[in-house]
Amino acid sequence: MKKVEIFGIKFNNLDLDEALQKIKSFLENRKQHYIVLPYSEFIIRAQQDKEFRKILNEADLCLCESRGLWFSLRFLGKELKKNIYGVDLILALSQKLKIQNKKIFLFGGKEKVVKKTGDKLGECIVGTEHGYQDLDKVVEKINKVKPDILLVALGSPKQEKWIYYNLKKMPSVKVAIGVGGAFDFISGYIKRAPKFMQDIGLEWLWRLIVQPHRFKRIYNGVIKLGCLILKEKISSHIHNS
Repeated sequence: MKKVEIFGIKFNNLDLDEALQKIKSFLENRKQHYIVLPYSEFIIRAQQDKEFRKILNEADLCLCESRGLWFSLRFLGKELKKNIYGVDLILALSQKLKIQNKKIFLFGGKEKVVKKTGDKLGECIVGTEHGYQDLDKVVEKINKVKPDILLVALGSPKQEKWIYYNLKKMPSVKVAIGVGGAFDFISGYIKRAPKFMQDIGLEWLWRLIVQPHRFKRIYNGVIKLGCLILKEKISSHIHNS
């Protein structure tokens, strides 16, 4: 499977339909798999956190979640087919799994948010647990209902590290995905950015408007990444001159 690398992170070059086909194949074999959805802030964090970078690169699928990051890759001449929003992936998965009779467990976020998300996604959801509790006990609760897919919304890098070190303890789970703030959007707790802002890579600006407390995270993902991108572009230009 062809990959595109930026600053030490290797992305799978897939569109949404291709990603869904890969997940379907994961569900049909005996192995366990985990999927990561990096956005701009992941790139910055992975520069300092070698463990996190290792976890991202060992994932069975590493899908670019951010439109801004997708544009950044294109600016550096490294093209991906399309970015894949976590919300869109979850909604598409839930629809397909209703037909295939597969089960999903939702873990993470606030209690009212994760429950509302479960209600919205419907009959394929076999359990929900909020993220503000003893994380070890959650494994026991997941094993009681034996889901096929586990969606984890603990925020990065906590969710990726939790999946990496706990997946083997949950043998029924064939696919685990770190989904960040996706439950907030699916539940309606936070409104998604207008589509035109998503399309031009300004979803980060919308998040800043509706969640100003995220300023530091957005700064890391936008300004710091922008500086890295420009540095890389200048370095590449000098090298090729």
